Amino acid sequence: MNKPVKAAIAAAIVVGATSYASPYWTLYQMRSAIETRDADKFSRYVDYPALRESLKAQLTLSLQQKLGAPALQNTPFAGIGQAIGLAVINTMIDTMVSPAGVMALMAGEKPATAPQPKPATPPAPTPAENKGEPAGPAKEEAAKDALKYRLSYRALNTVEASATKDNGDRILIGLTREGLWSWKWSSVVLPELSKP
Repeated sequence: MNKPVKAAIAAAIVVGATSYASPYWTLYQMRSAIETRDADKFSRYVDYPALRESLKAQLTLSLQQKLGAPALQNTPFAGIGQAIGLAVINTMIDTMVSPAGVMALMAGEKPATAPQPKPATPPAPTPAENKGEPAGPAKEEAAKDALKYRLSYRALNTVEASATKDNGDRILIGLTREGLWSWKWSSVVLPELSKP
């Protein structure tokens, strides 16, 4: 084999390997942005319109299943309840799917549906409140360790990543390829909706 052919094969292997590893790098960058609370960096890896549609579809299906229960089917208010529920879902998702909201979700926290006022100075923990929990950087390190991440390919352009808490709650996210090395978060399965 001559040198140009060997070089082409080596280049193809490098491109293939880095392309295969690229979702791991994306997940690492997302986690890094969460740890530093860098919403701009985090937003580079999120397809917000696709993520909103994913959440709306799940919540709408959940609402329809609950309102479709036999006990509620014959009530005259089921249709009104569904219309109100859909309006609330749309408003809630549009508010929640923001850089701060999705960063909180990936950090294993419950995202706020409305902006919460921040106290000027955080209150110092009293001895009764601390209960032997680590404080400051040690507490942040313990919170990072509480989430375990896994990643697996579902198709050439689709990857599923999961973040699992120590208590077993799991958030599944879908990443969709954009180009050879770029990925964006495009779907999510919330733990409350994935349980039977």
